[in-house]
Amino acid sequence: MSDMQRLGSLAELQKGKPLDVSLGARKIAIFHVGGEVIAVNGKCPHAGGPLHCGELAGHALTCPWHGWSYDLASGKCAEDPALTLEIYPVRIDGDDIMVAV
Repeated sequence: MSDMQRLGSLAELQKGKPLDVSLGARKIAIFHVGGEVIAVNGKCPHAGGPLHCGELAGHALTCPWHGWSYDLASGKCAEDPALTLEIYPVRIDGDDIMVAV
């Protein structure tokens, strides 16, 4: 795992509106869930759908392409237990969202 990188600010991350961040070829989706900031791989492990466009209900994130859902606390997929969504460590530093990817 690399060092923490600033990928956004709390001001940008309005409740209910995720951040879609490109880091080289990697896509990162950042969500505000129940007072917690969560950063995940921005591409659905099932078929590569854009997770920042997904529907969020509590800690359940549903991909907009095929409706597969992931638990943002564990990364586990409800439809296929063999699939896991990559979750990245997050640290808040003032207003900065720092993510280790």
